[in-house]
Amino acid sequence: MLSNRFKRFQSMVLAATAVTAVAGCASGPANPAGGNGDAPLADSEAAFGYEQTDWGRPFWDKWLDSAREEGRAEAVRSGQAPAAAVATTSAATSVDSTGLKPKIGLYIAKDARESMTSYRLISALERNAARHGLTLIKPNELDEAVGGSDACGSESPLDCPRLLAIFPGIRGLLVVDQRGSGDTVTLESRMMDPDFDIRYEPLSTRVQVSDGTNSDVDIWSDRILDTAADRIGVAPWFTHTFALKGKDMYINAGSAAGLKIGDELAIHSEGSLVRSPSGQVIAWEPGPEVGRVRVKEFVGENIALAEQVSGEMPKPKDRLTYVD
Repeated sequence: MLSNRFKRFQSMVLAATAVTAVAGCASGPANPAGGNGDAPLADSEAAFGYEQTDWGRPFWDKWLDSAREEGRAEAVRSGQAPAAAVATTSAATSVDSTGLKPKIGLYIAKDARESMTSYRLISALERNAARHGLTLIKPNELDEAVGGSDACGSESPLDCPRLLAIFPGIRGLLVVDQRGSGDTVTLESRMMDPDFDIRYEPLSTRVQVSDGTNSDVDIWSDRILDTAADRIGVAPWFTHTFALKGKDMYINAGSAAGLKIGDELAIHSEGSLVRSPSGQVIAWEPGPEVGRVRVKEFVGENIALAEQVSGEMPKPKDRLTYVD
């Protein structure tokens, strides 16, 4: 998860930072990843300045500095070198064969977020996420990621899925609405894939609100996370770059994802979605490899600094896959 010290980002001038596009929608002839004919998202291609190649200075330098300080402080407390302090990660089942954990973002409306039901939902999802090979990004962290940004034109994460795909780098966005009150409520859950703009059918579940293993909420969270892992599994694990530091680049995954210092990532600038005869997206095939980067150091648990190894310099819209 993102650090609790993560504060609202500085205003994002993406014309200077050149945060480029993720590869578009789930269907549609004009985009290699497809398009589904929906109305344009708030974080549109124009807002991202997709075609620019002048990255400029990272626009969250202040937070990166804070993350570095946190890593150094933890290293002093543990008696380890800073890199070692942030490089450890617990083993968990993954949604693919790499053993790496993608992030899933959870959104609950602000006016419902402070209820005991929401506390129980978030707690259950956080408790069970690692068992499904996922890292949970909580609602407040999603708010902070888009708050004050000029990239999207909105401060609601629901309007900014493509921005969230680049940073903090979620592979799935789970939206949960509560209906009813008291000991029994109906949970309406919707999920989308922000990288490929896939929107899945909502699920509705009536649960008794209580805590603990085998409670309705715990069983619901297990089912939802299992479904999310299966949907995210249409593509192998990948990450994005989001800012430069000299000739190196920041990527939106770190030790919490299971990366290690020295790991190499292949850069794919294009790819294609594979569909079943009914039109359902069942897989993503990476395009040709156009270069490689190597993990150089960690900045907190969810960010890494990578160096160029070969080929082209990656753009934020490019997908970087793990090289075994």
